[in-house]
Amino acid sequence: MIKKENKFFKSTEEAISMFLGLAIVLVVIGLVINFFNGRKKTTKIPGAENSVELTETGSKMIKGGTYIVEKGDDLWKIAVKKYNDGYKWVEIASANKLKSASYIEVGQELILPELTVKQAVAESKPTITGSTYVVVRNDNLWKIAVAKYNDGYKWMDIYKANKALISNPNKIEIGMTLMLP
Repeated sequence: MIKKENKFFKSTEEAISMFLGLAIVLVVIGLVINFFNGRKKTTKIPGAENSVELTETGSKMIKGGTYIVEKGDDLWKIAVKKYNDGYKWVEIASANKLKSASYIEVGQELILPELTVKQAVAESKPTITGSTYVVVRNDNLWKIAVAKYNDGYKWMDIYKANKALISNPNKIEIGMTLMLP
């Protein structure tokens, strides 16, 4: 049997190695090109802040408007700037009937829809008064120290004062009465 010699590669391993190396180089080149193309297509929108009205339900009504796209912005950045919520980019894309939200051009005029945004309700911090505290569900020494002293690092003082009761400071039991120094 006559064995044919391959003119380009001495072995199959060499051919496979060359093709894998070539594939890696092409992927890296593609990533670099994609990175620089992505930077060119982002744009920034200038303009005054949208008007805000409070509704009876405590939500904010953000009035829409039109804005001219400038270099450096994308829909996410515009939504954050105008609605304080990047996820509102979907409404901007929908209002403008964009086929691809990834491509907006410098100088393009976008319509910003009027939206109602729920206002975040500030949580009140619980405070602890007195020299004792009964542990409730989801408590830990840090939370108790913040509620009592406005300083989470004071958990160590609570632990030291209750060392006879607490074997592991990460595991306190519901109903346990702690002394607060």
